[in-house]
Amino acid sequence: MEEKIERYLKHHSLTLTITIFMAIVILAAGEYVLFRKIMTINKMVSEGLIQIKEANQPKPTLPYGK
Repeated sequence: MEEKIERYLKHHSLTLTITIFMAIVILAAGEYVLFRKIMTINKMVSEGLIQIKEANQPKPTLPYGK
């Protein structure tokens, strides 16, 4: 009887450890993906703001004689 309980506890502990480890790995992978997407969005916003800034600058005019 003790052997069955001991085997059950070892099996349960191993299953729980593997489950927790896999959850941590999945969460870390999700955080990495979100981080990469945020960096991409930040880059796109930055490029858009630069384009707006350049579009709003007055164009240089050339003198009439040239």
